[in-house]
Amino acid sequence: MIAYDINGRSYSLNESNLGGGEGKLYSVANHPELYAKIFKEEKRTIGREAKILEWEYMFEANELDKNFSDQVVIPRKCLYSQKSGQNIQTFLGYLMEKQTSFKVLKDVYVENDLSYAQKVWAARNLCILTNRVHSAQRGITIGDYNADNIVIFPQTSTAKFIDVDSFQLTIHRSNKRILCPCTVGVPEFMAPEIARRLKKEKADLENVDQDADNPVFNKYTDLYAMAYHIFALLMNGSSPFASMANMEEISQHPSKNVSSIDIDQFHAAEKGEFVFARHLLFKKAPEYAPKYKMLSQELRKLFERAFIEGAKNPKVRPEAKEFYDALTEYLESLEECHCGHYGHYMPSTYTGECEWCRIENLK
Repeated sequence: MIAYDINGRSYSLNESNLGGGEGKLYSVANHPELYAKIFKEEKRTIGREAKILEWEYMFEANELDKNFSDQVVIPRKCLYSQKSGQNIQTFLGYLMEKQTSFKVLKDVYVENDLSYAQKVWAARNLCILTNRVHSAQRGITIGDYNADNIVIFPQTSTAKFIDVDSFQLTIHRSNKRILCPCTVGVPEFMAPEIARRLKKEKADLENVDQDADNPVFNKYTDLYAMAYHIFALLMNGSSPFASMANMEEISQHPSKNVSSIDIDQFHAAEKGEFVFARHLLFKKAPEYAPKYKMLSQELRKLFERAFIEGAKNPKVRPEAKEFYDALTEYLESLEECHCGHYGHYMPSTYTGECEWCRIENLK
């Protein structure tokens, strides 16, 4: 396939076996440092083209500082099927920097090759990354803050956003603010107020009525997703709203049927039912997660603001810096566990058994 940028420069593209629901990745001949993302035909919308062109403009105009560009894989060139001025110029996708030697965040949650201390470090770097995006002068929102769009480089635990064409941008034109919305998302990582709004308006992310003054995604929905990922990194991949039936309590109520226990994570998120911090009748935290009391008191307070108080008032969710500071203190408290197993770290003040050994013995 031959594609062209807006200036008429051509690129020879070769299809790879990489891609997702929106399109495929192509290698770029003579440019081993680049990938091209080519959207499926139904995804080649005017809105997506406008967003990619805005990214291209910001990149070439140096509106994004080096730290931002180092941690966010920015769309660099909008690609078309024809040179400008030749017949109809069809939008195809964009060029971006190629990434190698990384692990996707969802795999890092339960990665045995990384120590617990490395996962805490990665969580800290996720805070830096989130703050970097929110500090950009252009008012960028992550939106689809899902575990497939974040990669971790094991040697340094550095975090990067990839596949950022879904990020939400606000474009300023003729004294008007035009929203280029995020129209995709993974329900598991979406703040509960989004589900409530979509249900109320009987819409989905593609069709919901929104504008620059009332977007679906915002800073506070990003902070929810950030807290979710930090929790999963620290708690062996567990969702904050994972739970299981408490058979001991159920056995004391013969009339209670196990099948009647609501362990739906989406229901729990909407109601702020954070079973790790609150006793909920007939439910308990999953056995594969370490004991919640293993976390520092400051981290527990932040998670409770994010998942309990934040379910009612999103603005009380902790900022990235608050989590960063708490994680730094927690990291400094960790020491290699007396069990001697690789990667097993516990807080020096924790008096219980090695949680990682306990979890391994469940298998």
